[in-house]
Amino acid sequence: VLESQGCSAQDWSLVKVAEDFEPSRVKNVQFVGRVNICRLAGEIKAASGLMKPAGIYNATIADCTIGDDVRICNVGVHISNYEIGPGACIENVGKMETSAGALFGNGVEVAAVNEAGGREVIIFNELSVQFAYLMCLHRYRPKLIKRLAEIAKKEAEKVRADCGKVGEGSQIFSATEIIDVNIGRCAIVNGAACLINGTILSSAEAVTTVGANVSAEDFIIAEGSLVTDAVNLKKVFVGQGCQVGKQFSAENSLFFANCEAFHGEACSIFAGPYTVTHHKSTLLIACLY
Repeated sequence: VLESQGCSAQDWSLVKVAEDFEPSRVKNVQFVGRVNICRLAGEIKAASGLMKPAGIYNATIADCTIGDDVRICNVGVHISNYEIGPGACIENVGKMETSAGALFGNGVEVAAVNEAGGREVIIFNELSVQFAYLMCLHRYRPKLIKRLAEIAKKEAEKVRADCGKVGEGSQIFSATEIIDVNIGRCAIVNGAACLINGTILSSAEAVTTVGANVSAEDFIIAEGSLVTDAVNLKKVFVGQGCQVGKQFSAENSLFFANCEAFHGEACSIFAGPYTVTHHKSTLLIACLY
């Protein structure tokens, strides 16, 4: 039935489906490697708010596990090495893939406060502002810094995997390229340009949104944050409840809870909770706020 609907596989014996699998919901799909498909039933809310049927349409799927009631439609290149949670919706995506041993932004050293280096903070999913402050500003205590680095690296290793994750109920629309990125539960990625080596933490209670034309590399974005409007991030940690937008650009910087950053630029800054910058002429370099 799948072949009659335009589907193909390198090896059909590597494609596993649930007992109640409905082949009518899979059309024009190429399977590569090991693919596991759970139940596909019901409808999913798409970006426009329309309810669309769950299923897999017009895509290449390689070495993936697809949860219950997922919708995947119009994938330009492929989705490779991902575990896609129940109820997720992925539409009009160019490429999604995970490479072996990915750390998803964890373990990246961010050169905060001094753009020449020397006060690096190792970022990881559970990084707090207190931990980062000690690691950045207590360099005169080498034993402490060594121990903090060991803790950070150990936390980073916890997420190392060969397969990325798309959380339950997450929505990914019109994204060009997503490589080595973990996407949390109920997160929204809508129109992002390029996301490489990062984590988007999210939950049903604190949904994280990454919006139009965002480019981010070596990053972690925490729960409840909004990053949109052509923001450019490189080696950046964005804490919980932050808003970053309106073409803001940041490199080697840390933003903690409830910060807001619009229009300007940041290089090697440590932005403590509730730091706000909102001006096109603002260039923040090597500062602590």
